[in-house]
Amino acid sequence: MVFVATDEAHVLVPALESLGEHPPKRPLQFVVVDNASTDGVAGEIRCRWPEVPVLTQPWRRGLPANLNTGIRATTAPFVLLCNPDLLFRPGAVDAMASFLESHPRAGMAAPKLLSPEGDVRPSARRWYTVGALVALKLPRSANGPAAAVARSVYADWDYREPRRVDWVPCPATMVRRAAFREVGLMDERFRLYFDDVDISLRMHLGGWEVWCVPEAEVIHLEQRASLRALSRAARWHPVSLGKFAWKHKGLGPPYRAP
Repeated sequence: MVFVATDEAHVLVPALESLGEHPPKRPLQFVVVDNASTDGVAGEIRCRWPEVPVLTQPWRRGLPANLNTGIRATTAPFVLLCNPDLLFRPGAVDAMASFLESHPRAGMAAPKLLSPEGDVRPSARRWYTVGALVALKLPRSANGPAAAVARSVYADWDYREPRRVDWVPCPATMVRRAAFREVGLMDERFRLYFDDVDISLRMHLGGWEVWCVPEAEVIHLEQRASLRALSRAARWHPVSLGKFAWKHKGLGPPYRAP
């Protein structure tokens, strides 16, 4: 398991505590990548969990670069890429690992993401369209999401059975190391955002499957820094979109029908 934290001890500590309360049956290899934090997160983790390696970056780097640091520091056949703002429900980690074991062509398995109140958050997505991107930036209607947005987040899915999907957001996604070896690690040209769309697309292009596994439930506190209009994260979102579109010559697979 690779956690990346940037001044986020206040959420990372509860995340690790949730794993301790309901420990997975499988042996786990933990790594925390401290992205040059100033809140003392590295010292707190070393004090509370001395067995967990903490890799401290000398300067702040993008999320994909930090994830790659953690991936390279581990050897397990499956790598769980984790945001710090998570709470793990019992059995979540084992469910994703079991799914990958029983589906040898699955390169990625994502959990069902829940809000702190227990509502299902969008846990998988279809390839973006221009209409969906525009609708996502508009104020939300009291009548529910626009049709383009509803389609993009699989609003027609009841999350009862695992489903093959286009791409999955990566707050808590398990990736097969063998698939990483074939398609490459996270693309460090993305600082934040669209790195998850990129790795999912490269999985598809490499012949691997991307799945969402509802049996695995993870609460995502979802800090959503990009919602603050003048924040640095809000500026990274369109920049990453441009990088993705330039790299892949569009918003999805090159073989997709218009």
